[in-house]
Amino acid sequence: MSNIVADRRVHPGTIAIRFLKAAPRTILAVPAIIAVASNRGVLGGLAVAAAVGLVALLFQWLHWRNFRYGVGAHEIVIESGLLNRNRRSIPFDRVQDVDIERALLARIFGLAKVRIETGAGGKDEGVLDSVTTGEADRLRAAVRAWRVGESAVFPDAEAGAAGVAAPIETGRALLFEMPLSRVLLFGIFDFSLVYIGGVFAVLQTLDDPLKTVLGIDIYDAGRWMGIADKATHSRISVAAIVLISVLAILLGAVTSVLRVLARDFGFRLSAEGDRFRRERGLLTRTEAVIAKKRVQLAYVESGPIRRLFGWFWLSFQTLGEGNDGSGHQVAAPFARRDEIDPILAETARFRLPPAPELVMVSQRHIIRALIRTLSLPTVAILVASIAWRPALFLLVLLPLLGILAALERRFHRYALDGDLLFVTRGVLKQRLFVVPVSSMQSMNVVRGWLQRRLGVASLAIDTAGAPMTKSPRIIDLPLEAAQALAAEISARRRVMRDARRA
Repeated sequence: MSNIVADRRVHPGTIAIRFLKAAPRTILAVPAIIAVASNRGVLGGLAVAAAVGLVALLFQWLHWRNFRYGVGAHEIVIESGLLNRNRRSIPFDRVQDVDIERALLARIFGLAKVRIETGAGGKDEGVLDSVTTGEADRLRAAVRAWRVGESAVFPDAEAGAAGVAAPIETGRALLFEMPLSRVLLFGIFDFSLVYIGGVFAVLQTLDDPLKTVLGIDIYDAGRWMGIADKATHSRISVAAIVLISVLAILLGAVTSVLRVLARDFGFRLSAEGDRFRRERGLLTRTEAVIAKKRVQLAYVESGPIRRLFGWFWLSFQTLGEGNDGSGHQVAAPFARRDEIDPILAETARFRLPPAPELVMVSQRHIIRALIRTLSLPTVAILVASIAWRPALFLLVLLPLLGILAALERRFHRYALDGDLLFVTRGVLKQRLFVVPVSSMQSMNVVRGWLQRRLGVASLAIDTAGAPMTKSPRIIDLPLEAAQALAAEISARRRVMRDARRA
């Protein structure tokens, strides 16, 4: 049991921040409270609502009062709980770094949320919500001082309350940043048809109320404009649908730009010794750390339009689950090829390959891709046509799906070069995986029913933290090639393991 005294509390502003965050749920309950107290009148209902608010404030105050933490020379201790007290001790040697997040409410109060990153399965082992920015800086400085072998001296509680700032760090090298103009351009390129669907869903929701209340059909402009002539009426209705479609596209584009602006405004990626530091966000400013030694693989993505203009998305897969519930960590969301190379070079483990080094998988991959892509849609259309004959017209879309399936092999390539495996996949959204041999946890040569008859196999490669949807799987290699590649990777892993032991 640690003998460190947990004698610090988070800032009292935490009470207001937590209460305001929970306020929307409380507000939704107010109408029900007023309805229950309707026999007492509006004032009685408001009095009940005020009482509920006071009770909520009381619980937030009790949570704040019973949450304490302490910082020693080698660990951080956190105590919490009202009835059942919980004491967590987090040694500095498990702490990857201290991430700082400043949401809009926290910035109003001059506070920040501190997340002690340990990489332990994504659990929030240490979250301080909220402390002064000076306190957050001092806590991070204490952890880093311990890491470099210095004494982790932390100011006393009085100095922390006074807001004395920690010394400004040096040794940070800027690798990548996105000015406002690039963020806005990224928002335009990040446009998705999902946004159009959302806009039309809203219009469809409003259609019936407008018809009932105002007698307006938003898709029948000629009628609500009072035009009786059928030809003119038809032309105006078609024009209204076109106009609504154009507006939906514009609203979708604006929504995309605003979303990217809120998330990636002021994006900066810096290198600090053995880690990357990423800062981004407009209303909520986040500061996250990516430890280089915990990066298991890198992948570069690009859609057809982005690729045409030379824009790419670089991400890392790391050990642990990170702040977003997965090991996915964005390093450069909208970058040129020459901007990605220095970031990968900074890890000393990754690089992008020259295109000629990659080789395609078996030609029989086309057969499997066609069967896999066309079978289910064909059956679905034929079954639907039994009840609705016009569904057969959807069969004209199958050749397009067949073309995309046939093109899969052209973009599915691989290469084992030194201590790195490169795998590319995808027709519309192309993704390049860069996987160090040392990061591979296991390899399996997999053969399905059809693959056995075609004489091909897939090489499934597992890395720590990588989800199935973003795994570097090589599909439909000739069986002998799959077995030889697996054997070669295993041999190189053994050589590297023996070299480390020596």
